Amino acid sequence: MARTRAQKKRDERIRRVLSIIRLWLIVIALALIVMVGVAELFSSGRAGMVRERIFGKRDITERAERLDAALDDALARLHITAVSSERAELDTLGYLLPHWEKTGRIPAGTSLYECNLALTEAMRGSGGKLIRVRETDADWRGLQSLDLRFGLGKIETHHIVLKETERGDAPIVARREDAAPRVAIVIDDFGYNRAKTTLGFLALEDPITIAVLPQCPYTRRIANEAHEAGKQIIVHIPMQPESYPDANPGDGALLERHTADELRSLTRAVLDEIPHARGANNHMGSRLTTRQPHMRAVMGELKERGFFFVDSVTTPSSVAYAEARRAGIPAGRNTLFLDSYLDETGRLDVPGRLRALEEAARRNGFAIGIGHPKSETLDALKRGLPEMRARGIEIVFVSELVE
Repeated sequence: MARTRAQKKRDERIRRVLSIIRLWLIVIALALIVMVGVAELFSSGRAGMVRERIFGKRDITERAERLDAALDDALARLHITAVSSERAELDTLGYLLPHWEKTGRIPAGTSLYECNLALTEAMRGSGGKLIRVRETDADWRGLQSLDLRFGLGKIETHHIVLKETERGDAPIVARREDAAPRVAIVIDDFGYNRAKTTLGFLALEDPITIAVLPQCPYTRRIANEAHEAGKQIIVHIPMQPESYPDANPGDGALLERHTADELRSLTRAVLDEIPHARGANNHMGSRLTTRQPHMRAVMGELKERGFFFVDSVTTPSSVAYAEARRAGIPAGRNTLFLDSYLDETGRLDVPGRLRALEEAARRNGFAIGIGHPKSETLDALKRGLPEMRARGIEIVFVSELVE
């Protein structure tokens, strides 16, 4: 009898254990079903539809545009030429966002790895990420392409294809193998005034290039004074920006609506107004410099004058440099702007930009930096240029970097 009661207790314990095991097996099975269902929901894109129904569509345009601005800056710093950009508005997975398709040409001598690294770091710094990268096989000329996709998380915002440039298309800048890296400083927007800061740039000992705007109160006077101070003068040609007419490039500006004849006539008038000029660069122009026929007309007039041209690169989509080369005139491209970035305290970080300019010169043999008549820029140049020279950098007029 005692054995029977003990057996019953054992049987009861076994049943309880089996019951618990069955319960856990059911729980695990249900969890697996839920996990598979969730995975299927996300992989099929239906998760976004569910989120959309509950919370509505999420607009991430502002975040995507920050990525695009960072990417454009990185393309300009890499000297990527012939950039084209097409934007489309997407409504996908419960998100509203823009998507860009971009193409460009990598300068001869620049590695694909360097481009990939610089673009990836720029995107990471603005909250984006590299989704996929692929190097194509070399074509019959031995040239490769870099195919990159960037985005926010797994949502693609940019597809970029960059093609290597043949060496014959590279910027022509004479440089001996043992020559020191060279830097040219261009200061834009002269002509508005003769303030103490403005005149301070003319007092700098280094060979600074002064870009003078037409039809300003002090256009001719400041050009003459800069020439007397031993500075190089170029014409700062006002051109239509993307935000025109909200952003006004000034009187005598070259606009998209102008015909080729009108553009040449306006260019002649601008060049006639500024004495001692040998070359030109663009003031604003983020719209006009992307228009190939318009740039071709402008470069035709510059060629007749024997002028050189410096593309300010107010947009990486600019074709101005390419059209200058095609016209057979000496040309160069802005490496970076000296006074358009803020540090962590919200102040202009001109010293940091000067360091970046020096690094670019050491990497490429030369670099062009464009600044504006601001007190922060003047103070940074007073300290920074002597330090550059002490480190073996040669400061030159911009005309020496476009020949």
